[in-house]
Amino acid sequence: MTGDGVNDAPALKKVDIGIAVADATDAARSASDIILTEPGLSVIVSVVLTSRAIFQRMKNYTIYAFSITIRMVKFDFSPFMILVIAILNDGTIMTISKDRVKPSPMPDSWKLKEIFTTGVVLGTYLAVMTVVFFWVVHKTDFFSVCHATPPH
Repeated sequence: MTGDGVNDAPALKKVDIGIAVADATDAARSASDIILTEPGLSVIVSVVLTSRAIFQRMKNYTIYAFSITIRMVKFDFSPFMILVIAILNDGTIMTISKDRVKPSPMPDSWKLKEIFTTGVVLGTYLAVMTVVFFWVVHKTDFFSVCHATPPH
């Protein structure tokens, strides 16, 4: 329910979600759950789109966190390697809060089967690539600097 006056306050208090519009009285504002700060109801559309974008970011974070966990437990990494991976992951996790996500046009829900499947696939891939990279660094001279000896 939306309202703006003292007479609307009891109804705003009683309903599940009471919305006080921009020019509402103090009584209506204190009785409502949501207070609109701008005229019109377009603010509600903006709030819904923002909350859907936040949901997408939370879903991305959940998939990332699950895949990183799978990555850590798939192979027997040394404690030092786990520490390095954890530090590098912290930087990556911070970027998720600024992801450019597209809000879902319809209400979204937690599809746990999809999230866990994606996490397992990505986590397995990350674990394999970490082991391959570790092997390339330690067992090959791929990253070593070539020092050609000058001719005598």
